[in-house]
Amino acid sequence: MPEPTALQTRSEWLETTRAVFENQFGRPAEAAVAAPGRANLIGEHTDYNDGHVLPIAIDRFTVAAVGHRSDIRVRVYSKNLDESFECDLDAIPDDRPGWASYIVGVLAEMRAAGHRIGGADIAIFGNVPMGSGLSSSAALEISVATAVERLEGLHLADADMVAICRRADHHFVGIQSGPMDQFASRACRAGHAGLLDCRSLEMTHYPLPGHYLFLSVYSGIPRALAHSEYNERLQSCQKAVALLQRHDPDVRALRDASPELLKQVRGDMDERIYRRARHVITEQQRVFALIEAMQRDDAARIGDILKAGHDSLSRDYEVSLPILDEMIDWLYRQPAIIGARLTGAGFGGSLIAVAERDRIDAERLQQEFLATFDNRTPETPQLWPLTTVDGAKYA
Repeated sequence: MPEPTALQTRSEWLETTRAVFENQFGRPAEAAVAAPGRANLIGEHTDYNDGHVLPIAIDRFTVAAVGHRSDIRVRVYSKNLDESFECDLDAIPDDRPGWASYIVGVLAEMRAAGHRIGGADIAIFGNVPMGSGLSSSAALEISVATAVERLEGLHLADADMVAICRRADHHFVGIQSGPMDQFASRACRAGHAGLLDCRSLEMTHYPLPGHYLFLSVYSGIPRALAHSEYNERLQSCQKAVALLQRHDPDVRALRDASPELLKQVRGDMDERIYRRARHVITEQQRVFALIEAMQRDDAARIGDILKAGHDSLSRDYEVSLPILDEMIDWLYRQPAIIGARLTGAGFGGSLIAVAERDRIDAERLQQEFLATFDNRTPETPQLWPLTTVDGAKYA
């Protein structure tokens, strides 16, 4: 995992990646875009259930620097991995590296959507930690897609751009992802949380209270949500919808169901499907409860909502781990911490915490966190303050 404390500004990342491009390909880049990672405040696993989510874009970036080619060949260089890949866009091989699937998938899906996309040289560099649950893959896709959009003089709507990146996930990576990660990286605003309706793909920006500080807490466990685990939960949600529709045909997705309706149908569901559905339905309610609590500046309520969200992810959706639950309990014992929860798909990755800005000593808290959990995880656990930033389309 790259050191999150090695801070650089967006402009510095852009300049550095342009230099990487020129060194690799022997000419200046024609366009470069820095797409941020994201942390989700609340609304986990609701996105692929047509629900609402509340992410922020964070000050960790993946940059794509691009230049035209005269053929249909794509050449890609990853500075972080020091690896290269190239192929013709008309003959993308099945045995490509996993990281390259995101890039060629985006280009292929842009072409499939009817956009005139030719060959390109692409350099990739960034500091969104891979496997941390901060959506490095979406930042990669959005950086490439938005850079090529500018390179070709296109003007895509956010929803169209996100749809392209999701199809790249589905067809080239093998993950049936929801729209949240790419939408946050593309369209969130600095100083705001973006309430995204994952059905209509409309985003509403809510100002964040300035006296709260958001912390990213990397667990030291690389996120390992296997395709089979992710897709099992998706299938459980789909089965729950089919059962709910027998009682209420207006239920198109779990976002449409109430806790009361779920209780009525419980006898028709096995326990696992019931708990999966209960998480999504109650999590949908927590999204709006958190917005209201923040608008009222109700710190106690914020903490209760975040804890309930984490407990639901752990017990009902079963995407937490015992040591992650222990980290949450540790955070809640710290005086400056208002609340914390797992963020991202789960099985490792990161937690997000909310602290009172004038009470927190982040450096001391990091030292104490490290002293408590170091040597208990495969990688070094880390805690650092986040700054919210604009999504790729605004910068």
